[in-house]
Amino acid sequence: MPMPTMTKDTFIPALIIGMVALLGNVSAAGSPSGISQTGRFAVLETFREEAVLDRTTQLIWERAPNLSEVTWPTAQTRCQLKTVGGHTGWRLPSFIELMTLIEPPLHDTSSLPALPAGHPFHGVKATPYWTSDTSSSEPATAYSVDLLRADVAPRQKTQSHPLWCVKEGIPDQPRPAENMLQPGLI
Repeated sequence: MPMPTMTKDTFIPALIIGMVALLGNVSAAGSPSGISQTGRFAVLETFREEAVLDRTTQLIWERAPNLSEVTWPTAQTRCQLKTVGGHTGWRLPSFIELMTLIEPPLHDTSSLPALPAGHPFHGVKATPYWTSDTSSSEPATAYSVDLLRADVAPRQKTQSHPLWCVKEGIPDQPRPAENMLQPGLI
């Protein structure tokens, strides 16, 4: 039996697969880490590994959501005042943003949250979580995303549910030295 030959068409895909496998153990900051980095999620060292970047949406999520159940106004305030990994600027997600984390199970018998396999989050409950969206027709209600049933439903703002805060964009980049920003120094 002749030995298979490697052509450009087979070598480049094999090289890419090998590089992806090698880079799978590199953190978002580019240094080796004991934390598994999937193609979609990266645990952020710049947030003391307390936050996760979703590379698909470019949103940064708390790695472990707040499991205390609070009313909707309290959830809004807690996210606004929150500091995660030394970073502020958190908010409740919209129901569309929270739904981007949902991956419904193949069988309806699961009691686990409907999150993607291999996700890096901790302590997520299979229960409804508050979102920032309110009902325009019913001002006393806001929407929640049920992580067990993978659906969106209106809830009375006086009900208590856990919250999972999110932050915009990619991790903060180091700022240039202040004296570099003064006119005439560049």
